[in-house]
Amino acid sequence: MKPFKLFLFLYFGIHRAYAMDFETFYQQVHIQSLEKNYIRFRGRKLLSYESYHLMNTEQKEQLYGSLVLVFTKISRFITFNEQNGIGIATQLGSYLQFDIKYYETLEDIGIQGEIKAICVLPYFDKCILLGYQTF
Repeated sequence: MKPFKLFLFLYFGIHRAYAMDFETFYQQVHIQSLEKNYIRFRGRKLLSYESYHLMNTEQKEQLYGSLVLVFTKISRFITFNEQNGIGIATQLGSYLQFDIKYYETLEDIGIQGEIKAICVLPYFDKCILLGYQTF
């Protein structure tokens, strides 16, 4: 076998073996967040929603601009406009702000539908919906 093909075989063969689903990934992020051993995503710290709300104000201020994983259900739609996008309230009590490109997808998911998102702290804005394609 040629070296390049061998590399591809080993890389993608091993890569598939270590692939994890969203729930497993969230649990790993949560565990590492509690330990303050943050996973980094594109140079930013990534933490779980629950661990963020266990922190005091000073710790939260240090995480300004970090990313938070939010896995929850939609409780209601709050705002919709072409400049600010769409705002939703969740069953966890947080308010998430998504770009307008997610409007139809969030509408299809609907009230009480489950969502998985990554948002920017501390305002839970600039959210990206996980597991769905955008157009």
